[in-house]
Amino acid sequence: MKKVQDDQKTIEMLAAAVLAGEGRAHKDIKYLLGVSGSAVTRHLTKARKEFLREQVRFLSYKVPRATMEKVRRRLTQQPLQEKLEKLGRSQGRERAIRLRVFPCGGGGEDRERMKKLGEFAAPVVRQLLLRSRSCGLTWGGMLKAVVTGLRDLPFPPPWRKTPIQCIPLSGEPLARDRASFSSSSLARDLGIIINGDQYDAPSLAMVPAFIPDAFRKHEQEGVRNLIELVKSYHDIFGGQGNGNSDTQTAKPKAMTLDMILTSVGSLDKPLGFGRGVLFDEMSVSYQDLKSFLVAEVGGVCIPRPNLAADKKEQFHKVQNSWTGLRLEHLMACAARGGGALKGPPGVVVISGGKGKASAVCELIKLGLVNYLLIDEVLAEELDKEG
Repeated sequence: MKKVQDDQKTIEMLAAAVLAGEGRAHKDIKYLLGVSGSAVTRHLTKARKEFLREQVRFLSYKVPRATMEKVRRRLTQQPLQEKLEKLGRSQGRERAIRLRVFPCGGGGEDRERMKKLGEFAAPVVRQLLLRSRSCGLTWGGMLKAVVTGLRDLPFPPPWRKTPIQCIPLSGEPLARDRASFSSSSLARDLGIIINGDQYDAPSLAMVPAFIPDAFRKHEQEGVRNLIELVKSYHDIFGGQGNGNSDTQTAKPKAMTLDMILTSVGSLDKPLGFGRGVLFDEMSVSYQDLKSFLVAEVGGVCIPRPNLAADKKEQFHKVQNSWTGLRLEHLMACAARGGGALKGPPGVVVISGGKGKASAVCELIKLGLVNYLLIDEVLAEELDKEG
């Protein structure tokens, strides 16, 4: 950062640059600042030298849909996409997988790669959001990077006339994870980016992600009854809190989502709680949980086949304690989505780095992935795994 003069001309030039960076047209800047068109041109010419970085935008609406689909297929690593679709078909899944691989640097820190992946994936995610009436979000650092990438795009809100609902799909973790990574925080931030600061996203901030199974039965019922009083929870998930689903007049929002935005973690760190803090309150140890799973996405745990009866019982304890997203919600969204250029996108998985390939493959076998946005590290692992 350098010292900048704050005389009237400089302030006016910087104001014009800010508006241009928000995607405002030349005539809008002229109107908003109350200056002539030639002044706007002069200000932006000067700003481009130091203060304004303009992005190239591809105008896809000028290309016929059939041609655009061929372009999109050309963008991806075609052999890998075909390999992943073949993996799905081997399990009776005919769903197409839209794959994008982004170069985020194979040797960098995980956090830096995550930031780059969020930045590169943001324009793709924006196009998918514009096809959606509602988008559910899970939680975590990867989705935080995507939301940050969307905020940095030069598109001021609202993105369209009809608001896009942003729905949290998890309560708050009983751990030390950063609040900004929580599902409710991400849904709120994304809702404001898309719809403007008047948008009020539903919140599950009063809902624990897990109900510790160390609680006595009547204590667990008390917590579930309290959760049921949280209107947002009831609207999103229906009557899961105390079994009163027959009182629900409309379908829960989690069953009608056009898009679910989520990530998949390494099996070394399922549920996003790598330190295992949550499991201090559970009778199932964190190490045991890891041995039960073949995949975990957004809190939905996929068990290994042929688990022994005692391990099955422990696994069900964990899943029954979970208050958020369920397998049936993912299945409903994936079945609704997947069109190449229009219609609901379905389940959008964004992930990168090592140790994720086997989990992604399991999700593909189950037909739970419509769009897969990954970095080259995960792409290389998937190529070997598939």
